[in-house]
Amino acid sequence: MPNSMYFLLSVLGPVLFVGVSIIGVRMALYWWSFLFRWTRYRRRTPVSNGDLRKLDVPFVKIQITTRGSAGSTEVITRGIRNAVRLAHEDPEFYGRFLSVEVVTESADQSHAVRNAFRGSPILVDSLVIPADYETPNGTKLKARGLHYIVEQRRKGWNRTLGRTFIVHYDEESVMVPAELRKLIHCLATTGKKILEGPIYYPLEYLNASPLCRGMEANRPIGCYECRHVLETGVPLHLHGSNLVIDESLENDIGWDIGCLAGQPFIAEDYVFGMKAFTSCGKDVFGWHGCVMLEQPPFSVRSAFKQRYRWIFGVLQGMKSLTGNPQFMSLPWATRFSLVWGTRYRVGTFALGAVVGVLSALVFPAFIIRALDALLSDGAPPLPAPGSAWLAMVGVMWMGSVFIGAWHNVADSGMNRWGRAGEISLAVLLAPVAGLIESPAALWAVLQWTAGKRGVHWVPTPKTKNADLQSTRSGE
Repeated sequence: MPNSMYFLLSVLGPVLFVGVSIIGVRMALYWWSFLFRWTRYRRRTPVSNGDLRKLDVPFVKIQITTRGSAGSTEVITRGIRNAVRLAHEDPEFYGRFLSVEVVTESADQSHAVRNAFRGSPILVDSLVIPADYETPNGTKLKARGLHYIVEQRRKGWNRTLGRTFIVHYDEESVMVPAELRKLIHCLATTGKKILEGPIYYPLEYLNASPLCRGMEANRPIGCYECRHVLETGVPLHLHGSNLVIDESLENDIGWDIGCLAGQPFIAEDYVFGMKAFTSCGKDVFGWHGCVMLEQPPFSVRSAFKQRYRWIFGVLQGMKSLTGNPQFMSLPWATRFSLVWGTRYRVGTFALGAVVGVLSALVFPAFIIRALDALLSDGAPPLPAPGSAWLAMVGVMWMGSVFIGAWHNVADSGMNRWGRAGEISLAVLLAPVAGLIESPAALWAVLQWTAGKRGVHWVPTPKTKNADLQSTRSGE
């Protein structure tokens, strides 16, 4: 055997096996939830307006918090139109309890939204965040806008008398009427105060780069694990859209999360979740199972920056968490689960970059050695159990991409052959897509470890033109 091949198999091979195994365990957790708890993942039973009329429905406020950046108005109005479509089914009924609130830094956007939905059967209101507004703790970025509306509600803005839920949307979020009815039914019958549901990515699907579509195929199956952690009440992950919070609880906790070493938090959802957990315990968390639709980033550049922000924001949140006296008063086992559970998820994402590079180096030598063993009855490169485990991890990985792509295109409006083609393309591009997004996580970890913790936050562009302009301007 050549020395180079011996080095690859005997030295790098075991490292690769360990790396794949670490990732494979997490993949198995996804699949456990998918295979054995899939019936609790998404609400399938249709809900009619008549069904809702029989219930004591709570007030429901859809909240969209935005900077008002280029292209955001048109995607915001898309989400609002779907809520208005539901209201038109029974204007008198929905007008009593359903509303939409837009919190923006742009006065022009505020006027545009109000004018677009003037005369709607439900209230569509907006607030403009004053340019000089500061929270008591100096919170910045999206959490600043989130706390501004909390302060206004505390003062009585759009006050409702009775149990009220805030349904948090991202700018591009859409919940179709059928899913909104299911959500309202859930909120009328639940005792939970913080709930989430699955997110799929079919909007503007074909306008995104094929590699971005491949990257988004990794995301839906992750929501199967989200279901697990929310139902167990240990919020190792919390996404800021399709997040539903009891208004009284949100007003009590607020979003004034401050800064970390002078740098603003960019994962305000994770920080809020941990504040709620340390303040209220695990029993406030739940899973509503109603699907929200969103869109993928349009370019690889935007997708890379998005993934970087995710990981960097969670690292910020963990640093803040471990210095929180309330957190330190929790039982040791709880603290260990929260900290190392999150580190494991961050680590496996970042480790994917290392595993991808090692696979490209080792796999050819592995194949040559396996063929040689097959033809000459020599020793295989791995014992049978090890080979079976690697094969199983590979099947789980490609299967997760298949499932995610299927979820993403199911509501895209494509015909059967178009959906089949897109799913096949996502599976085909999965290795390349993984080699693009995992380095974003690794880069965030390396920057954090090196002490480079400055924050530059630009939201992912919401239209193709806005994405092109962002690329040209170097944002």
